[in-house]
Amino acid sequence: MAHLLGIDLGTTTTIVARIDASGAPEVVRDWDGQEVTPTAVAFESAAAVVIGREARAMADDADHVFTEFKRDMGTGVSHPAFGRRVTPLDLSALMLRKVREHAEAGAGPVDLAVITIPANFTNAAREATLEAARRAGLGKVHMINEPTAAALAYAHASGGLAEGLYAVFDLGGGTFDVSLVRARGMDVEVVFTEGVQRLGGKDFDTKLLDIVRAGFRETVGEEMRPGDCDFGRADAEELKHRLSSRESVRVALRSARHGRVPVTVRRAALEAATEGLVAQAEMACEGVLLRAGIDRSALSGVFLAGGACRMPAVRAAVERVFGRNPLLRDPDTAVARGAALYAAHRANPALLSPAQRRRTSAIRFQDIAPHYFGTLAMDEDGLLENSVIIAKGEKLPVSRTRTYYTAEPDQRILTCEVTQSAVAESDPSMVLRVAEVEMPLPPGRPADQPVEVTFSYDLDGVMRAEFKDLGTGRPLVIELKSEGSGRGSLNVSRIRLD
Repeated sequence: MAHLLGIDLGTTTTIVARIDASGAPEVVRDWDGQEVTPTAVAFESAAAVVIGREARAMADDADHVFTEFKRDMGTGVSHPAFGRRVTPLDLSALMLRKVREHAEAGAGPVDLAVITIPANFTNAAREATLEAARRAGLGKVHMINEPTAAALAYAHASGGLAEGLYAVFDLGGGTFDVSLVRARGMDVEVVFTEGVQRLGGKDFDTKLLDIVRAGFRETVGEEMRPGDCDFGRADAEELKHRLSSRESVRVALRSARHGRVPVTVRRAALEAATEGLVAQAEMACEGVLLRAGIDRSALSGVFLAGGACRMPAVRAAVERVFGRNPLLRDPDTAVARGAALYAAHRANPALLSPAQRRRTSAIRFQDIAPHYFGTLAMDEDGLLENSVIIAKGEKLPVSRTRTYYTAEPDQRILTCEVTQSAVAESDPSMVLRVAEVEMPLPPGRPADQPVEVTFSYDLDGVMRAEFKDLGTGRPLVIELKSEGSGRGSLNVSRIRLD
């Protein structure tokens, strides 16, 4: 029987599921016996690392404790730790290694793993996630967008979805995505997706911390000083959960200077403080309908994923935008369960047991490009513009080829660039330049020499670009790979063929 894992490597929590002997997804409890593991890494020394719940407990009063590093995947961010720099890639690799070792201790070597990522993750962040999985010792790895994984989980839990169009609203610990999917049974096709890369439950926790601090100040007439009171982010998260089922909660803060300080926190105060956060999610939901050209009346249902969806204000916003009551079913574990199902879909059928094959044979899946990818070129007026080659929403895998022309006689250098944007954009200043490489050209040629540009985007959402000078037939291939050094987000591999 194949050992197949789905790993929801979240901003604040990590959840793992596997396909059991019957072909159904089941959550793998962590080394503390819990379904949900805090995404936290603590260094006690250069060689001693603590992962998960114990690491998060150290976060408020110890150095070299790292949380929420997923938000910086694929960037040049790094942190000092005992004489060296650690990157989000390094920290993710440590988290994944612990997860792999724990899973393998109970069920043997992992045959295939699927790691979930936000639909709006940049190409650099996607490659960084794959590199982290490689460093963690996970051999064969695929990725799936988080809302799509949630859709697979809902389809499985429902015994197959009725044919129709569905919205998946995924508000996790640190990121937000909303996707429209067309589904029938276990056949899921992504139509369009939108998101906000820095929006999640932790942002609500921050607002709640501010409310508690304000209550402390009103009660004692002084600010809550660091180290004076034991109320931290984990407490704010727990308070948020309690406010999801209660209108108010009385919190007994313990202050070294003032003793017991009672503070009453009301749900209404939290909702007022987080109106702007909820509005960001609403705008993304409205945007996904608008850009997909779909009226909300066409939806057959709305699914919720992510623990933050338990907040009444969030559920009310979803109902307000989509015009229907959303379905909330195991929101914490839905993404991991869906990833495990996708692992069965991508696995070699020969590795599956007969029961696993029967249970998962009906899964069909079609994802799309989550961004626009292009290159910079001169327009007819000689002005630099962004030229889109792969459009957001194209079905994966996809490969597109366009021909461009050199601009000047005796042009010796061709600048080959890859751009990425969330919307179709021609202005070069409004797009992200994810790669730039110079390709030498033969001397003495006239202008208007053809250059064939091919962009390919695979099922894991990773880009490859080839620029071919047709006069010589020599290609330059740009493969976007995570660097992981903290100095930058990408390496560019240049390949010239004679």
